[in-house]
Amino acid sequence: MTNAAPAAPPPVKLVQFKINGRPMQVPAGTSIIQAAHAAGIDVPYFCYHPGLTPAGNCRMCLVEVSNSKKPVAACVTPVAENVEVLTDSPGARKAREGVLELMLVNHPLDCPICDKSGECMLQDHTYDHGPDHSRMIEPKVLKATKDLGSKITIWGNRCIVCTRCVRFCDEVAGTGELCVVERGDHSVVDVFPNYPIENPLAMNTVDLCPVGALISKDFLYQARVWNMRRQSSICAGCARGCNIEIQTIRNEIKRLMPRFQPEINSYWMCDYGRFDYKYIGTEDRQLRYRLVGSSGAVSANPAGIGANFALRLKNIADQHGREAVVGIASAFMTLEELYLFRRLFEQLGSSRLAALARPMAAEERFKKFTISGDKNPNRAGVELVLGKGRFEGALKEIKDGMRQGKIRAALVIADLPHQSLDEELAQLLGKLEFAAVFLLQQDPRLAGSVSIMPATTFAEKTGVMINEDGRLQRLQTAVQPPRRVRCEGEIFQEILVALGERDRIHSPAAVFQQMGEQGVPELRGLSHREIGDQGLVLKK
Repeated sequence: MTNAAPAAPPPVKLVQFKINGRPMQVPAGTSIIQAAHAAGIDVPYFCYHPGLTPAGNCRMCLVEVSNSKKPVAACVTPVAENVEVLTDSPGARKAREGVLELMLVNHPLDCPICDKSGECMLQDHTYDHGPDHSRMIEPKVLKATKDLGSKITIWGNRCIVCTRCVRFCDEVAGTGELCVVERGDHSVVDVFPNYPIENPLAMNTVDLCPVGALISKDFLYQARVWNMRRQSSICAGCARGCNIEIQTIRNEIKRLMPRFQPEINSYWMCDYGRFDYKYIGTEDRQLRYRLVGSSGAVSANPAGIGANFALRLKNIADQHGREAVVGIASAFMTLEELYLFRRLFEQLGSSRLAALARPMAAEERFKKFTISGDKNPNRAGVELVLGKGRFEGALKEIKDGMRQGKIRAALVIADLPHQSLDEELAQLLGKLEFAAVFLLQQDPRLAGSVSIMPATTFAEKTGVMINEDGRLQRLQTAVQPPRRVRCEGEIFQEILVALGERDRIHSPAAVFQQMGEQGVPELRGLSHREIGDQGLVLKK
């Protein structure tokens, strides 16, 4: 008996209507605001957000429709068959003017000191759709400014009660800390007594706030948004690889913001990743070179580092055997860096490679968001480029070889944020004939015979990583490394040039293409351009 073929999905019912005189056809159930935005027609809003259930309480999206005598809220009104919608008629414009005038009755004119200034929807809509004056002369209703938690302050006077933040806590986080208290023009968002908003997704409510009511304490008075440079990238806090935007001023990161990616993080990101950039500028970061020569002389000048390392590694491999030279990579390296690292040891004839990773943590599940328990952004990339089993098992074998004197040289990438080398490995490196470590944070335990180079961070380099779902995604340089600090990929290529593997240093994009052509067949035919800003699922 053969299995029956799966039933075909039912056909999508389409609804025909007109919007501003233009005929359109959309699936049944589509709201007017969704249809308008899909057609490139501006319908202003405050409370509507595509990642939340429509509430229809701000009334900013009022439009005229042929089957209603009154304007209707476009966010909660589905398109009906043969209806005619007018989004810019005199009636719709007058309705929106009235909504804005009412909102501005009690809203303070503190734009010059408001952190939202420059990306405030109320500013934009008042300019585009509002009246040019107010008829109100009564005193404004004052509301409290208070902490809602350790990371968020509410300026109650600015709150327009759109309830985006409340719905986020209910629908996405599922934690329900926020609610609307009082009634009428006294209404404001607040927390329940003794129940502050401290969930790991809390800062998304600040992103959602269309005005300057919810304020990040971390970003308060740090920058004006129109002065910041914005770079699309990915979060390196865990294996999920949330798509983010890195915002900077004068080569300093001011904040990380989520970037829409429907397959990974939707519109959101967790607070762990959002704040996990401050180590980039801390005082304990390793920023100086300490290069120890074969005679024991110490230099802080990185010039000629590639030729020096190539010579010393090759001499040890020739003298003590290829397997006497080992490499320890990390799960924070890009695919390009991992490939160059592998090529380096292939040129030396060694296959003894391992990798460092941060320990696994508990996965955190919320109503519509999951924080990965794997706190390494490119564990899958290590396994693709270097091979399976490069973490605990291979690392143990290398440490055993160091203890037994079989290993004489090691190149180590210690770029794990907030995590130092384990005590045993740090001690063993000091006993080798040659040891060089790319170090992110200063480590006084490393012996004076160990050469140290500064490691770079996720925001200072360009490359590709693979998230836990097998999606290729691009890191993009948002800030330049500190003075004189060079990216690991450049130094690896400098060593490879000295070993005769290549004639010059190539860009990360060129190295990525070389991977597909020469060493990683799974990447054949792919490029940085094809991966783009939204990533690409790696074919198995």
